Amino acid sequence: MTSLDKLKNAWEGLAGRDALSAILTDDSKTGGKWNVAEFMATGDAEIETVMSHLASIGYPPDFGGAALDFGCGVGRLTQALAKRFASCVGVDISEQMIQQAESLNQYPHCCYVASSSSELPFDDGSFAFLYSNIVLQHVPRALAKNYLREFVRVLAPGGVLVFGVQDSFAAPDLSSRMVRVRHVLHLRSRIRVALKRDSGDMQMHLLPEAIVRRALAPAKVVDVRFTNTAARDFNGKLAYLDRPPASGYIGKQYCVVKDQ
Repeated sequence: MTSLDKLKNAWEGLAGRDALSAILTDDSKTGGKWNVAEFMATGDAEIETVMSHLASIGYPPDFGGAALDFGCGVGRLTQALAKRFASCVGVDISEQMIQQAESLNQYPHCCYVASSSSELPFDDGSFAFLYSNIVLQHVPRALAKNYLREFVRVLAPGGVLVFGVQDSFAAPDLSSRMVRVRHVLHLRSRIRVALKRDSGDMQMHLLPEAIVRRALAPAKVVDVRFTNTAARDFNGKLAYLDRPPASGYIGKQYCVVKDQ
């Protein structure tokens, strides 16, 4: 079984049992306790944070173009992008996630695509804006690097790409290592319970900045920010940090532009 097959199987199982909690971990909301409207509102707040940040650094996207949400799940972020762009597409490896996204879709100019290929099913230069968050951290490094190259390929000249990864692990002392062990065990345990079998491990993968920059070339990285995306209380509330966390995973958000 390939790594893509393993990813697909894990997310199909999660989508069928508790899709919302698989996307945003909150111990108080597992077992189908997420309110759908509240869940979707976190996506709108996240995209508003990102768009405000892009405006502040001088790289607002072309809202008259098309946007792509990679790893869209049930459309938490896709619907927020659809409110702002002329057209919008969400793509996900899980067919069940896509089915749920379609049932929640409120916009005729928004559509969803299921794809379990290492290549994105879109033409070169299709999108003015591409966004992905809390997705690549669950993708093995070789595949993640390939997807970064695909992001650049489908981005239109002058387009803006924003994505988040877990760059590294802070403070390699005993305390920090124990935090990492607890985090990994908690994540694996949660997914095993959801899937009711041991074949659904979803691991965290690191993608250091040097590797990210090489994969993105020749597109230009114009901004890198520390984020709170690996924090246990993240829950869709994206925040930019002045410095990396003292312990745990170090999340980074990249803003990339493609030459005209």
